[in-house]
Amino acid sequence: MTSPAKTPSEAPANTPASLPRNPPTSLLLAAVGLVVVLISMPCLAQWAAVNNQEDAAKAVEVLGPLLAAAPAAHTLGTLMHSTPLLRHRFSDARLLGTGHMVEHHGYLLQRAEGGILFAWPRQSGRTGEAIYAWTSDAGLMTLTEGSGRWSGLDGMPSPAELALPGWQRQTN
Repeated sequence: MTSPAKTPSEAPANTPASLPRNPPTSLLLAAVGLVVVLISMPCLAQWAAVNNQEDAAKAVEVLGPLLAAAPAAHTLGTLMHSTPLLRHRFSDARLLGTGHMVEHHGYLLQRAEGGILFAWPRQSGRTGEAIYAWTSDAGLMTLTEGSGRWSGLDGMPSPAELALPGWQRQTN
């Protein structure tokens, strides 16, 4: 005795054998996701570098006048922790060594002779390109430089290099 054939309406619904399998659709979605990631990553890296540069310019503009007015014994670290407002503004800054050099959002900041405050990228090209200086005479100055000459822990410009062509005074 054979059992009667089941009609499509009697077949169990949503069993693994009855679900449609379409590997090309899955591969297509994975490929689209990969393309989105590959396109987005360089844009995100560029966006981060631009934001690092903006933060460095603001940091130099805020700290330059304060550091110039502070006694020579004050380090950037001392200054950044001197008031609640500065502690909050630079809460993620990392003091390097004795606090004379600070890393903030991919930039290194340090006071040079003559009370000049410099900011330069930790890794030129990756964390930013521009170099910033604050002097009591000129205020905030910017040099957009793409060679990587001023980059890393030993890359601080010297005050004499402010005479090089390309430095631009920033006005508000």
